[in-house]
Amino acid sequence: MLNAILNFIVQFLSNPTILIALIVMVGLIIQRKPAADTMKGTIKTIVGFSIISAGAGVVIGSLTPLDKLMAGTFDLSGTLPVNESAFAVASAQFGAALSGIMAIALVVNVIQARFSKFKFIYLTGHEIMWISTVCAISLNAINMPLWQIIISGGLITGTYMAVFPALIYKSVCKVTGTKDLAIGHSGTVFYWLAVIVGRLTGNKEKSAEDMKISKTWNVLRDLTVSLTLAMVIVYIVVSILSMILAPDLAKETFAGTNFFIFSITYGAQFAVAIYLIQAGVRMVVGELVPAFKGVAEKFIPDAIPAIDIPILFPYQPNSVLIGFISATVGGLAAFFVQILLIGTIFELPLILPTLFTAFFYGATAGCLCNKEGGLRGVVIGSAFTGFIIALFPALLIKFGKVFVEGTTFGGGDSAVIGIFNTQIGGFISSFGLFIVIILLSLAPIVWSLMTSGRPGITEKNISEGK
Repeated sequence: MLNAILNFIVQFLSNPTILIALIVMVGLIIQRKPAADTMKGTIKTIVGFSIISAGAGVVIGSLTPLDKLMAGTFDLSGTLPVNESAFAVASAQFGAALSGIMAIALVVNVIQARFSKFKFIYLTGHEIMWISTVCAISLNAINMPLWQIIISGGLITGTYMAVFPALIYKSVCKVTGTKDLAIGHSGTVFYWLAVIVGRLTGNKEKSAEDMKISKTWNVLRDLTVSLTLAMVIVYIVVSILSMILAPDLAKETFAGTNFFIFSITYGAQFAVAIYLIQAGVRMVVGELVPAFKGVAEKFIPDAIPAIDIPILFPYQPNSVLIGFISATVGGLAAFFVQILLIGTIFELPLILPTLFTAFFYGATAGCLCNKEGGLRGVVIGSAFTGFIIALFPALLIKFGKVFVEGTTFGGGDSAVIGIFNTQIGGFISSFGLFIVIILLSLAPIVWSLMTSGRPGITEKNISEGK
């Protein structure tokens, strides 16, 4: 019976569609909406998130053959960070710890949002899973007892869920034009650093969205068209190189399909994926924000939902494309730097560059950097993001001890938390780390009480959309 309950909790928390649909339904019920409206809002939320999930799956499916060609053609060997794979393997070993950590984390997030100035409710269920898993693995690596792992992991994850969205909240408000949404994603550290770089190096008066394109190229302003062309060109170039340098691999990958048709097919699939994501985002936002206010106003005044990164993409289509391309270049640069460091005291585990991580992290960084540093900020900030998304997982493996069955987690937040746990725990003992974590989890509430006369980040007069 206990295992069945734990499995239900894991499955419930691992399904953001059901989790957020429940929030919408409860919000509509609290607002005493008619049964028909409640059913409509709940179903549209489920459908919207299903569309987003389908789009994300198509993104990965459209890029997987390209990654395979690049890895085989250029004889690349190393670690490919895949959150889903790392979680799947780790959950078999740390299932009890993960269930306890996630359950405590949700409660801690609500407590932080209720009693501190960090009013963010983290609704990206799968990202909660990644952070919880990193906590379980890294805390186990320093031989912390199971009960301490569950409590410590829950406190860290729950506090993280309330605090980390604040790092980029101002920039998110400028992109969306509203203070009612935040981003809950394990790449927050990447975006925070990218925004700093973009702000320092760019000029926000020259927006990437205002790029002057001649009438001949006006068609490229359509995100679907520009993404399709870009990906088809990339596929054609890599396919030709593969046929020259690794003909057997090319033959296997093409599976009898002409390379040109193969390139068009997968290039178009990528654009289809982004179109799906955009449609799903619009549907979810239209239901989530009004319903969430019903829950927030009842239990947590001024609460802000923190949701997944695709919410930003429809607002900055040019920045999405430029950010993706720039991050890809940055990722390749990081890969070659890592190769040069092999055999030196600075050698790190080799992280293979992938286009789907470059897209999601780079596109998000591009959206945020454009509002802070314009076109130049997008290019430089996203390229910087592409560079560090290769280094952070390597640091997580080397110093955070998070490496399961040949893979690890790719988020910058995962690396920061994992490294913090192992390094501090190794320095002062696992029990010492346990005490430090308790104190850190109290810090947001204590700080909020000490600064009660000043507005919190969600209460400040943020210049929206500018």
